[in-house]
Amino acid sequence: MARLCGSLDRSLGCRVPACDVGAPTTKHAMPLVESEAVVLRSSNFGEADKLVNFLTRGLGRLRGVAPNARRSRRRFGAALEPLSYVRVWFFEREHHHLVRLSESELIEAFYDARGQYERSLALNQIAELADLMLPEREPAERAFRLVLVTLAALKRAESVWLPLTYFQLWMVRLAGWLPALEECSRCRRPLGEEKAYVSPATGRFLCGRCRQPGMRVLSPSSRAAAAAMLALPLEKLDPAGWDRRRAAELQAYLLDVIEYHGERKLVTRELLYEKA
Repeated sequence: MARLCGSLDRSLGCRVPACDVGAPTTKHAMPLVESEAVVLRSSNFGEADKLVNFLTRGLGRLRGVAPNARRSRRRFGAALEPLSYVRVWFFEREHHHLVRLSESELIEAFYDARGQYERSLALNQIAELADLMLPEREPAERAFRLVLVTLAALKRAESVWLPLTYFQLWMVRLAGWLPALEECSRCRRPLGEEKAYVSPATGRFLCGRCRQPGMRVLSPSSRAAAAAMLALPLEKLDPAGWDRRRAAELQAYLLDVIEYHGERKLVTRELLYEKA
């Protein structure tokens, strides 16, 4: 685990502050908590409130109510828009599943990157995967930094396919669903330049000798691309040639794994490949 954590720390870089701000700022019975967060989704709730699903740096994914957010923009402004990097203040309520948001402050708006439909779908897939794969109230600081790094890359990149594949791969790795890339999981023989045979149900990479019927092929070039993504920060990867066709094989495997373990079909998967 320590080796994995060190690799992710190097891969994601240090541009995002590593400090955790998820600590109470008062000692009252219902303390006010301050935290950095990325808003994943928000929707209307009741007559004037908003229901917000957000990922914090130190406390994991939370859901909360922003009271009167639709009638008054003074406390929240544009800081509850999906895929916004914000600072939030909220109250934890005893015996309540939802927190109560008090105020939010916009740090950076990634929803400005949604000028293209394909880019919009890629951004929404980030929100969908984070919502599906990150349990509520479980600290996930590395996933938080991964989301931020990927959103920043999508905002400046010409193509969505490298940042999106990078995000999918690291989410699968952090979930513990990615087998070793370099050897057969059964006979331990190095795969080298051989094709690997994969199946979400088995969670293994097998060589040609050990493969089983119905397994998907993963080419040496896709495994090499995955290895590079695990070793280097996203900003150090060469985006040249990363189009839908190059990403297709590796993404198909990763999304199959996510859907298998998540036990549901991804809405954005069908829409993104239908449009692309």
